[in-house]
Parts: sequence; C-alpha cells; structure tokens
Amino acid sequence: MDSSSQAEAVIGAGRSALIGAMFGAGWLGWGLGSAKAFNGFTAPTFGFMALLLITGSIYFIRKGRLLRKKCTAVIDSARQNVRKWFLFIVLMEALAIALVSILAHRLHRADLATNWCAMIVGLHFLPLARIFRAPHLIVRGISITVWCVFCWAFFRSNALVISTSLGTGILLWGSCVFSWFRARKIAQSLCA
Repeated sequence: MDSSSQAEAVIGAGRSALIGAMFGAGWLGWGLGSAKAFNGFTAPTFGFMALLLITGSIYFIRKGRLLRKKCTAVIDSARQNVRKWFLFIVLMEALAIALVSILAHRLHRADLATNWCAMIVGLHFLPLARIFRAPHLIVRGISITVWCVFCWAFFRSNALVISTSLGTGILLWGSCVFSWFRARKIAQSLCA
C-alpha cells in the first residue's frame, strides 16, 4: 500500500471511530436514560467518555490529514464510486428504519422499533465492509445484529429497549477504540 493510501486509511479509521463514538453515545445515552440510570456519577462519566472518544477520533482524522499532506495525493474515480455506494447504503438504512418504526407503531410495540432499528444499524455494516474493503466492519455488524437477536429473544418491553440500546452503544464504543488502534498502527507504519 502506498503512503497516500495509508494516509487515507488513517483518515478512514479516524472517521469510523468518530461515527462509532457519536452513535455509540446516542445509543448508550438512550439506554441509560430509559433505565433512569443517570445520576451524579454516571452522567459526568458518560459525558467524559463521550468527549474523550470524540476528541481522540478527531485527533486521528487530523493526523491522517497531516500525513496526507506529506504524500502526493492520489485522486481517482474509485473514491467517487465509494462515496456513491456509501450514500446509497445510508439512504436504504434510513428507509428501513422508517419502515420498521412504522410497523412497530402499528403493532403497538415501540420496544420492537428500538430493537429492529439497532438490528438494521448492525446489518448496514455488512455492505459497508465490502465498499470500504474493511473486514473488521463485518465483525462490528454481526456483533450488533447477534446482540439484537439475543435481546429480542430474551427481553420484552422496557427491558428490551434498555438492553438493546446499552449493548449497541457499548459495541459501537468498543469499535471506536478498535479503530483508534487501527489508525495508530497504520500511522506508525507510515512514519517508520
């Protein structure tokens, strides 16, 4: 892999970490809020962790951009193709989330909407893994999907919402930290 591609990989890992940090905070916050678990300890701890993960992710994006400036940038049509497919998958994800939310509302089971939406979030990582040529996204997607199926089988009502949200948030935050290590490893190999 040439140095320009490695710099882009650092930026990509940083972006992946940032997305995991932000959406993980959303899911985890939803679960903690549903469980009424925010108090004088959990609220500041949650806020600190979210800020730490977001800040660290931005650091790796900036590091990748600095590394890219040192390299001769290769701009090709493949990047445009990746962007087009990414937007298509995100659009399909949004439509699927809207449909399952409507279905859950019609069934008078709002708890299922949370679970099904998280399941769609997990499943959307599978085609993203192919588009970005990032096999670790398959692990992320399967982990979230399996967790949601487990929750769907064993929990009901508010417990389903809480367990789905907490598990999805924790898995996304874990993937954020994994992306940090990945970005760090790529950056070190580029600087060596």
